[in-house]
Amino acid sequence: MTNFPTIRVYPMFPIPTQDLDLSKGLEIKVLKKTAGRFITDSSIEITGKNHQTFVTEDAATPKVLLFTSSKKGTPFVYKAITQAFEKTLQLGIVRESEDALVKKYKVKKFPALFVIKSEGQPIAYSGEGFSYKEIFEFLNVYSQIFIDPNSKDNKPK
Repeated sequence: MTNFPTIRVYPMFPIPTQDLDLSKGLEIKVLKKTAGRFITDSSIEITGKNHQTFVTEDAATPKVLLFTSSKKGTPFVYKAITQAFEKTLQLGIVRESEDALVKKYKVKKFPALFVIKSEGQPIAYSGEGFSYKEIFEFLNVYSQIFIDPNSKDNKPK
């Protein structure tokens, strides 16, 4: 390490540690984009063709659908959420272009988040913002196992 400041990323094994390129500056947007590529995405791309299978398969596990206007990729916050709930929820992402699903869930504004349980109607997230903490707290209620939000590793308790 010869440059200061240096931000070192310790990705999941087997990827070796990497220093972020700070030549573009220390702006939050640049850092999130650069560091975000090291966070694995455990969500499933949901389309009209696989929606029914996603919802009905493994009925005991609640499902989460994020409706997004982004044409590709997964939002940084949702990637982090998929990691936190990887073992307790099944998370999917639906693009705005999936008109039938947007209509079915009556999505008027993007992003929109829904929890789908085996019984009852989908439960819409109605929080003020779309921050990690707010979404985590909303989804933790529907998680099969309570996850301590103060835990450094976010493992089920």
